[in-house]
Amino acid sequence: MHHTLTKLIDLADDWITQYEEDAKSKSPKYADFYKWWETYFNWVIAELQEVKDEVKPDNRVYLEDELWDVIWTYLCLLKIFEKKWYIKDLKKVFERSYKKLSERISARREDQEYTYSTWQNVKKKQKKELLDEHNSIYWNDI
Repeated sequence: MHHTLTKLIDLADDWITQYEEDAKSKSPKYADFYKWWETYFNWVIAELQEVKDEVKPDNRVYLEDELWDVIWTYLCLLKIFEKKWYIKDLKKVFERSYKKLSERISARREDQEYTYSTWQNVKKKQKKELLDEHNSIYWNDI
């Protein structure tokens, strides 16, 4: 699966690069259609609605197809953010996701008395780590 995700990310990169090159040309073909991240952000929302419409018994093929559309538009959105330097690296989003969830899930496994407050404590710790990282990147010169 990792290999497939890598190939999808490469395809998204190629796709976005083509639009980027078109936008820089003297007569762009897709100037009205392509508005960078806003377009893909709105498409993710629209695709999620299509997923919702396909969640029903005996409809796996169509549901999987719509789920793929969500993944594709999300990957394109991430690639745009990466190219515009809103994020440093698309892979960092996945690394953060894994870290965030693995810490929360391992806290649940370790705590026999796991409660909502345990989850909140882990979230609080993670938010502090994010704030510290953010400040070290953007406020280091102060």
